[in-house]
Amino acid sequence: MTIRDGDGNAGSVPQESAFWRQLFATLPAPVIVADNSGGSSTPQSEALLSRRKTWIDRLFAGEQSFANSPDKIVILQNGVEIEDVPIDPLGSWTIVGRHPGAHIRLDAHRLGLLHAAFQKKDGRFYLRAIDLEYGTLLDRKRIKAGVPVLLRDGSLVDVPGYQLRIHLANSVATAGEEIVESEELATIPSYFHAPSPTSAAPANLAEDRAAIALWSGGVTRLTVAEVIEETADAKTFRLVGEKPLLFSYRPGQFVSLLLTIDGESIERSYSISSSPSRPHVLELTVKRVPGGRVSNWLCDHVVPGQQLTIKGPAGTFSCFDCPASKMLFIGAGSGITPMMSMCRWIVDTTTDVDVKLLVSFKSAADIIFRKELELISARHACFRVAVTLTSARPEQTESWTGLTGRFDKSMIHALVPDLDQRHVFLCGPEPFAAEVRRILHELGFDQARLHSESFGPSRIAGGSKRMPKSLALSEPRHRVHFIKSGRTVETDEIVTLLELAEAHGIEMAYACRSGSCAECEVSFTGTLSEKPEFEKNCRRKQNGIAFACCSVALSDLEVEA
Repeated sequence: MTIRDGDGNAGSVPQESAFWRQLFATLPAPVIVADNSGGSSTPQSEALLSRRKTWIDRLFAGEQSFANSPDKIVILQNGVEIEDVPIDPLGSWTIVGRHPGAHIRLDAHRLGLLHAAFQKKDGRFYLRAIDLEYGTLLDRKRIKAGVPVLLRDGSLVDVPGYQLRIHLANSVATAGEEIVESEELATIPSYFHAPSPTSAAPANLAEDRAAIALWSGGVTRLTVAEVIEETADAKTFRLVGEKPLLFSYRPGQFVSLLLTIDGESIERSYSISSSPSRPHVLELTVKRVPGGRVSNWLCDHVVPGQQLTIKGPAGTFSCFDCPASKMLFIGAGSGITPMMSMCRWIVDTTTDVDVKLLVSFKSAADIIFRKELELISARHACFRVAVTLTSARPEQTESWTGLTGRFDKSMIHALVPDLDQRHVFLCGPEPFAAEVRRILHELGFDQARLHSESFGPSRIAGGSKRMPKSLALSEPRHRVHFIKSGRTVETDEIVTLLELAEAHGIEMAYACRSGSCAECEVSFTGTLSEKPEFEKNCRRKQNGIAFACCSVALSDLEVEA
């Protein structure tokens, strides 16, 4: 709902040029910075710096609190209060946005440099929307840009990534004022905050835990409880059961999302970033990728309250069964997601293991889970985190005081001098993973203690059912008998058993197609060869078990499929 301006005249809106002159005239004196990235802020006076603290910070510090100020703006992120700003000391104009000179400086994807402005006039408090592309909401309705809107006690202002709650204990009566039309939105865009659905029976989550259903595998439908913006191009989707549900899986595993996009059934695998030590929720952290049809669709369209179907869990990339007392996690970009699941599990369960985490990102703004990693490293003596930035653009690393450049032999040797005593868990884009494998080989690391997960194209499960196709076979050739199907077909030493089965319409389970999930595990007799990284597990192959997605025949075979 919007209301005409303080003079009571619909035609009293200032001329556009005058409005912008007033706006920019106010910029040189910042009041408050809500720094979302953890970086340093513009130097300010001691009095203004005190306003950056939340009321709870000031309470524990024994400082003056503005929590009881009669008139104030309370800033919320993800529904949680992070700042409160008393209105009395503010000037006639207060600018909200990402601009370095904004009075209330916020940092969020899609938030404009100058996004909105508050105006004090004739004892009243007004809001003006400035950004035209993504807009500003007042009480969940979109308001027109440039039109002053009178605020009341309790008014809720939404800008991308944040909410501003207005407290006006001394607000004047507004009865009889003309209401100006605002836009009622059928769906609130995902870049505005949406409250999490209320649990059906929150008390039962603790009191009747034994009666709560347990999900440890299979296909199930879940509700999106919250969408957390980790970086400008990465989001965490927090999922819960339609009814109270506990999730059981191994840290580091992944699930497959069963989606319908533009009428097409698509299946994609994503690592679980949450930990089974926090069993009431399942979290998937998804990073946008150029041309990524599913990842970008998830980030653009999935909102709280929506339902998603998952299948799983799957994957053998997990520290769960590793007996090592020392571990090294190496990741890049979204490869941190299964690492985060394992990190959370280790610290939650106080597992007696020494962990070093080395992660690589393009810029400081791209660091996923940055604040949580800092907290884990600060609170757990057995945990050490090192982050390096790889961007060649100075503006993306100029305020960064940590490591820069790609991981190389000297950096890994300096950070992990006891490398030969550790099990290594590696996850990231294939070029990154290949380079780390090369470095580990040069350092003489025992490859039998290397555990890796692929995030390349092979990590994507197929969408629809694959149709039989013809194969162009090379020499030498062998015959493979699929026992359950009763089919005997010809193959060479290049085509994998999974590709062979698909080419002849033989059903065979799979998920990742990279040897990470064990869904395509089959029994066999004969001689075959697996990808080098799986050849080290000789015991499995000696017992007649192989992963069909990465195994090729070296003799005639019989396969249980």
